[in-house]
Amino acid sequence: MRLSALWLAALLMFSPSAFAEKVRRLQEIYETPIPSAIRRNFDHTLRIHDTCSECQLGVLDGEKFLDLYDKKFLVVGLSPNSFGGVWAVIAVEGKPRSAFQLWLYDIGEDEYDLRSIEELPGAVEEELIHQLESPEYRQYWL
Repeated sequence: MRLSALWLAALLMFSPSAFAEKVRRLQEIYETPIPSAIRRNFDHTLRIHDTCSECQLGVLDGEKFLDLYDKKFLVVGLSPNSFGGVWAVIAVEGKPRSAFQLWLYDIGEDEYDLRSIEELPGAVEEELIHQLESPEYRQYWL
């Protein structure tokens, strides 16, 4: 399943009732181990790169995204991956016009391994950027 920036925009609609529903869905996402697993994977990837810049990072095309791993992110969507694990769509602080899709593979109880990351095509709309930066979402940025 390929997610798009349009899907991200649809995920976070702008009506008050839809906004409340989206915040509730974010709360559900952040009750899972996925956001913490992403942060652990990002930190681990940075440690590998810092100690051995020539070493493989263990993430498909991971070298392309070195500038993302130390930034805060917000998980805005999760969906099952047919190969196992989940797809996670994230917004990244400092990259307001971009959304990224991550494949996290389930390797054990509440443990996920980051297998791939890619930038989703299309720019995120300005209204959505402002919504993600609102105080209601601030607590979810890791």
